[in-house]
Amino acid sequence: MITLAQLADAAHGDLVPYWPVPLPRVELTGVHVSELEDPTVFLDGGELLLTVGMQLTGTDAQTRAEGARSYVQRLVEGRVAALGLGLGSGHSMVPDELRAACVDAGLPLLTVPRESPFLAVSRAYWELVRRGGAAELTALLGLQVALTRAAAKDDAEPAIVRELAHALGTWVAYLPEGGAAPSCAGPGAAGGPADGRGVPAGLVAELLGEAAALRAGGRGATATVQLASGPAALYPVSDGAGPVAYLALGRGGQLAPAERHLFLTASTLLANRAAGLRRAEEERARSGGMLVALVLAGHDDAARLLAGQLGWALPETVYLAVLVESAAAPQPSGATAEGPLGFELGGRVYMLLPADTSRPRLAPGVRGAWGGPVPLRRVREIAGQVADAAGQAPSGRVVRVGHGLELPADEWAAALADAGGEILPTVRAYLKNRGQWEATARDLGVHRNSVRHRIARSAELLGVDLDDPDVAAHLWLALRT
Repeated sequence: MITLAQLADAAHGDLVPYWPVPLPRVELTGVHVSELEDPTVFLDGGELLLTVGMQLTGTDAQTRAEGARSYVQRLVEGRVAALGLGLGSGHSMVPDELRAACVDAGLPLLTVPRESPFLAVSRAYWELVRRGGAAELTALLGLQVALTRAAAKDDAEPAIVRELAHALGTWVAYLPEGGAAPSCAGPGAAGGPADGRGVPAGLVAELLGEAAALRAGGRGATATVQLASGPAALYPVSDGAGPVAYLALGRGGQLAPAERHLFLTASTLLANRAAGLRRAEEERARSGGMLVALVLAGHDDAARLLAGQLGWALPETVYLAVLVESAAAPQPSGATAEGPLGFELGGRVYMLLPADTSRPRLAPGVRGAWGGPVPLRRVREIAGQVADAAGQAPSGRVVRVGHGLELPADEWAAALADAGGEILPTVRAYLKNRGQWEATARDLGVHRNSVRHRIARSAELLGVDLDDPDVAAHLWLALRT
């Protein structure tokens, strides 16, 4: 944006500051020439108005002063940025009444010397516009190159956020969907970490809440919101197929054309990055599904060969989990040889999980069953029973099927003992009577519904099916020792 002081310097004596000196920082939108009593109807605001003062006449000082005050007041109300008086044609010097009116209204006043045409001032302004446009274009291209280079980095999202925050001079936050970590950076963050430096405290938490509300309100919603630190604008970022992320800026209102261009470039790069990651995720999931299908079919050697081609190393010992497909049992994603591998078949998701813990790590609330740990070559042997158990599992629970190299029966016994109350005696009696409700209730002297309730609590506590023969046998031996 061109300022009044820049124009006065560029005019080389064709435009001379009169009051105040030095000139304040006033941004100009144009230069206009008019001798009308009220030229503001033809102005948009922000202009330097040039006049020879034909309307500033009067036979006495009071009339001239009132006329000058009324004229200047109309200019101020019309958001004129400054007034330039051409000397020579109407006034050989600045009238005292005009100077007083400009001082009272705070309107900068300049003069155009007798020998200088108004056209010289207009030419100086448009030359500045031309130079500024070229400089703006050069700067814009440089910033676009910086954004494009950022998109090619391994940490593309934080890098893009850093560059955009630096270019816009305000904080920027990228809020992806699906639990991925947000990226946030303050102004001046280019080249540094997108770790929230220069960002108001608690901002990310506020933005995540606003983004969640926008997603709930409808796909593609845009909003300007008032945060504790001030106004912010949230814009949806999506490639049209994947989930909607949000890009937030630390200010409301309209962006300037160059800023809008940079913002759209950053949004496109982030959307393309998200689409690429999603396609890579889907491809990894498909590759993982092929490995699981081979293992389930008993072709573990072929599965190892394929895993080698993918750069993965299948574990020798795994858990097999079968989840009943529902809203609570999402499809596995992010498959790697070190993480879960999933394959959907017949409305169920078969998952191979590394046996690096005492039980497989599964999301809470899913429904299904799991077995193992077992060697990879034995997965086919237990798949049918685990799948049957998954179909019979209660809602929101994953039960254990007693196949594996070793069952943690001692841990189960300790957990039952720690639970206190009648849990341990009830389980011991239940196993002794081979799962007979009536016989167990008689031994304990309670109603069979009490037995059912305690056994259900025990199964939930241990995460196993007490009616599974392997589980029952191992646990019975542990409870007798």
